[in-house]
Amino acid sequence: MKTTTGYSGIQIALHWLIAVLIAVAWFTGEGAGDAMEIVEEGGVAGFVPHVAIGLAILALVVVRVLVRLGRGAPAAPGQPGSMSVVAADWGHRLLYLLMIAVPLGGVSTWFLGLDVGELHELAANILMIVALGHAAMAIFHQYVLKDGLLRRMMRAE
Repeated sequence: MKTTTGYSGIQIALHWLIAVLIAVAWFTGEGAGDAMEIVEEGGVAGFVPHVAIGLAILALVVVRVLVRLGRGAPAAPGQPGSMSVVAADWGHRLLYLLMIAVPLGGVSTWFLGLDVGELHELAANILMIVALGHAAMAIFHQYVLKDGLLRRMMRAE
């Protein structure tokens, strides 16, 4: 994958928009479960914000991956091959995997009728834990290590 010295404006905007949408989707998940029960009983659920947000996340993550593949991303701070750089690399891979898999699990449940709702919920909880760990590490880098890492996701280069 290409490396650059900083993130573009579109990468930064997608990062923060997806982060907010993931949080909102997580907090609205219970409502989708209630709506699914209505549908399973033969009723009509109407507009379900959780489902709409999940579809938006999936679409935006696809755009984000395409932009990242085209433009690249800055290298993780530290010595290439060091434990911290490898952990950052695999942490980002896990985030991208979950940002795609969780909405696909929701699509499989909501639109395809597959019985993967519990797996979708578990994966969503794992996504939130990994995302919170990601945020904690960014804050650690910015305020403890003072390496300016968080600024890379605040100002386009």
